[in-house]
Amino acid sequence: MDDLAEFRHDLDRIEHRVAGEVVVGRSRVRILAGCVALLVMGLLLPQATSVTSLTTLLRWDSEAATLPLRVFDVFVVVFGILVPLVALLRRRWGAATLAMLGSGAASMVGLFAVWSQAGMAAHTSHAPHAGLYLCWGAVMASTAVWLPVVLSTAPLRSAPPVTSGVLTPRNGR
Repeated sequence: MDDLAEFRHDLDRIEHRVAGEVVVGRSRVRILAGCVALLVMGLLLPQATSVTSLTTLLRWDSEAATLPLRVFDVFVVVFGILVPLVALLRRRWGAATLAMLGSGAASMVGLFAVWSQAGMAAHTSHAPHAGLYLCWGAVMASTAVWLPVVLSTAPLRSAPPVTSGVLTPRNGR
């Protein structure tokens, strides 16, 4: 009886571990890797007329970038590059959910970043450039790819484990 309890505990532990995994699929992995590559390229290109992403990330005292552009670049680095890489390597539901929600939030902040740069009233002309549009499009594509992955997998089983009642003796035997 003691061996069966240990065996049941091992099966429950394995089932719990497998229940939290997501299956991304080969084509989605390639698309997500492409999105990450596009985000890196977009960060290397100019974000606005006189602003690169290094300026927005490293020099917070610069007047050329607006706050939404700075926040967007931080979201792109964290939720567009780092979290999706962790989610692809770990294949855990929580990391995939964080990548989907973070890239969705980055999409909204990207809208505000484009809007703020296009409508910026200053003595010099400011306009969104290719890097900002490329990052914004890639982060929206990343959200669209993560959404079915996250929604197709339940976070954890709400029903009792399959092994409960199967290996337990009936009628005290």
